[in-house]
Amino acid sequence: MKWSHVNGNRRFWCLGVAGLLVMVFSIYANGAPDWPHYLGPNYDLQPGLRQFNATSATEVWKVKTNTGMCSVSIVDGLVYTMGNNGTKDNKKDAKDTVYCLDAKNGEEKWTFDYACKLEPRLHPGGPSSTPTVHEGKVYTCSKFGHIYCFDAKTGKKIWEYICTEKVQPKKAWWGFAASPTIMGNVVIYNIGDKGLALNKDTGQVVWQSEKSVVAYATPKPLPAGMFNRPAVAIFTNPEFVVLDPATGKSIASYTKTWPEKSNCNAVTPYIHKVRIYLVHSAHGMACLSLKGNGFTQDWLSEDGKYANEWFAFNTHVIHGDNIYFLTKGRKSGGTGLHCIDAMTGKRKSFNEKYAFGNLLGVGDKMIMLSEEGELIWGKLGDATFKETHRQKILEGLCWSKPVLLGDRLYARDAEGTVVCLKLK
Repeated sequence: MKWSHVNGNRRFWCLGVAGLLVMVFSIYANGAPDWPHYLGPNYDLQPGLRQFNATSATEVWKVKTNTGMCSVSIVDGLVYTMGNNGTKDNKKDAKDTVYCLDAKNGEEKWTFDYACKLEPRLHPGGPSSTPTVHEGKVYTCSKFGHIYCFDAKTGKKIWEYICTEKVQPKKAWWGFAASPTIMGNVVIYNIGDKGLALNKDTGQVVWQSEKSVVAYATPKPLPAGMFNRPAVAIFTNPEFVVLDPATGKSIASYTKTWPEKSNCNAVTPYIHKVRIYLVHSAHGMACLSLKGNGFTQDWLSEDGKYANEWFAFNTHVIHGDNIYFLTKGRKSGGTGLHCIDAMTGKRKSFNEKYAFGNLLGVGDKMIMLSEEGELIWGKLGDATFKETHRQKILEGLCWSKPVLLGDRLYARDAEGTVVCLKLK
């Protein structure tokens, strides 16, 4: 993707499919890239691969960690994830654990524990933030704001930062769920009304918020040419802000049109062609265009609304100008696969056959990992999906996004089982 100035107006030229929650991959035996953080190597959930031709999936290894809602990160043949050992019987002694596993066989390389409550509110509990790996270091965040930096190879603690009560929000059902985002010399967390930035090497505060708010979406680096300077988008339950990552100062404004805050704005903003998409859990999907130094809302789609706003945290796939996502709700039409027109926000199709879960897309193919632990894939048409494969790969609740590198797919469930599959 490239941004350029023409007569003072910013124009966006999209080379291929660009989208935060679109993942493009192919099956090949060698040269698999790393997946260093929740948003992928380029902070857009795209490893840069183009084809998916698998017809089968075979388990390579499976290991048990502890309870958690986070996904996995993979760098230099090592898998990083987190879990919590809390139960009804050991609430006082509950601990979070950071795990480093061998990507080839699942062997445990190192772990690090610290005291932390399980906090199972509307979900099984445990850490929701996926570890970030950068230049030989691993950055993690607990749902209560225990922030750590480790040596990626040895697990040695380099620094720690514990969030104060000042930024601890009230009624934060999921806790601090966003993953760390590194830009320049800072690591940015969606903590507080304007975020929190720490020096990535020392853990010292560079800038921080003045107020506490509930916030779940991972900070999103915006294309370098959008403002001709680095910019990070932070989406909280009440607001959407764009900041200078070095200073925390506002770069662009957005006047919201929804009447009140949403309760679970957990889908990180994503980009398609000239627009940014926000998923307001209580109000629907918003499409924004950049004009000068401000965003205007092109539309707010009721068709893009989640039947139950507490489930607005999964991944979306864009194919052509169609946006696909899964929802869950008790009423008719609440659970299934939605297809929304990315240009208008109008619904193009809905299929009640599919359970809630996460999606990955590549070309005209799409992969699902359902909350029931079923791995499904098939072909996308014009607002259609034709299933060609389905198999059970996990027994527990699956709300964590799977990761695919080369011919390996990694997934985990809330109970802490991590599985690696070989695709053929």
